[in-house]
Amino acid sequence: MCPQCHSRNLKLEGTEKKTEVELPPTPKPKATEYVQAIYGCEDCGAEVRATLPDGREPSEWGPLLRTEVVLGKVLDRLPYRKLRARLLRLGGKRLWMSTATLQGIVWRASERLAAEEEAIVRRLRASPWVHVDESIFRVAAKRWWLWVFVTETDVHFVIRPSRSRAVVHEVLGTDFQGKIVCDGWSAYLGWVLQRCWAHLLREGKEGAEKSPEARQLYGRLCALYHQLTRGLEKASLRERARRLRKGERALRGMLGRFGESEEEAVRHVVTYLRNGFSWWLTFLSHPKMDATNNRAERSLREVIVIRKIIGTLRKEEGANALTRLLSVLGTWALQGEDVPTRLASKLSRPS
Repeated sequence: MCPQCHSRNLKLEGTEKKTEVELPPTPKPKATEYVQAIYGCEDCGAEVRATLPDGREPSEWGPLLRTEVVLGKVLDRLPYRKLRARLLRLGGKRLWMSTATLQGIVWRASERLAAEEEAIVRRLRASPWVHVDESIFRVAAKRWWLWVFVTETDVHFVIRPSRSRAVVHEVLGTDFQGKIVCDGWSAYLGWVLQRCWAHLLREGKEGAEKSPEARQLYGRLCALYHQLTRGLEKASLRERARRLRKGERALRGMLGRFGESEEEAVRHVVTYLRNGFSWWLTFLSHPKMDATNNRAERSLREVIVIRKIIGTLRKEEGANALTRLLSVLGTWALQGEDVPTRLASKLSRPS
């Protein structure tokens, strides 16, 4: 019927395709009852229980459901009460779980990934360079530190009560021969460094808002950074060496030009520049190394959101479980893996 005149005298003039996307009906949870044979060893008296055909012990919650719990808690950053509500929405009362049950699922999943975490640490220790950063994270209402160690293919988090170099030694080992891309924190002294240009330019920008002379210094820093990094991924080794010499001359020139300034804003930036003088240009000698520590800062950002949501972790065990899961799931994502499928596979295997 014509919506304008209500006529039924219609003539087909053509067709067009339209697509509508819809979710499938929510599947009901499937409960499977197993009869488990229990044997007694006649030699030593030990109890021996039969396993499922795939070699694992039957558990109250299946691996796909446990995967949903872990991903909801870690990747979706859901508090346990909201995670419980989500499961009830998916499967009704059959999926009701207490906070202790949900926490137990998350912690046991973390234990199953211990070998994956150890493999990540081994690869970090063998890497030619590692991005490292740290931020405050409270455990039992006390100030601890969240650390991240990241490369192109691996990320590793730890939460420790210390911000000292002991944490770097713990993760990378005392004989680490690679380079560290970092900010200016003293814990990294003793290794070959690449200081973060994003931090330097941030300091310069803050100074530029306070005085014309500091604005001039900031302009020179920005111009030099763009000259050194523009098209660098395609630059030959000779071109990199040329930029290295140019960068050294330019930085010395800035220290000479602004080093005697009496303006506080300028002196602050000059001190920051001078303290890291040996480490601003390391990236030019190592193809594919970044001039900034943005990779580590991006990795921290997601975990800082968790910190803002929960405020504090109650126990060190919870901190260790969280960081292991963040490390392994984050590494799989960096490597292009299907994270839910990979996790479900791990949780399906015999412990």
